[in-house]
Amino acid sequence: MNHSTHRKQSQGDWHPADIKAALAKAGFTFAKIARDYGFKGSAQTVLQKPWPTIEAIIGKILNLHPSEIWPSRYDAQGNPLRSRGPVNVPKRVSGRNG
Repeated sequence: MNHSTHRKQSQGDWHPADIKAALAKAGFTFAKIARDYGFKGSAQTVLQKPWPTIEAIIGKILNLHPSEIWPSRYDAQGNPLRSRGPVNVPKRVSGRNG
């Protein structure tokens, strides 16, 4: 994926519309991420505030490190600046379609 075509916000973070579009091109929505990875509630929260686990899932889907999508949320070593607990990317829930 050529990520140089994505517009970035002034602080370097991707614009939320670009994140949604990249996910759509990969066949994902925030609702699908929540369903497939067993999250309750909206994964779309990641667009407004840090959520390293969801950021890691989105990075995995887009084949990018989350710090490439949200540089303002990560230190120079690629570690989240703020955390909602340990960053463990859960396995996708099997048997789900769509």
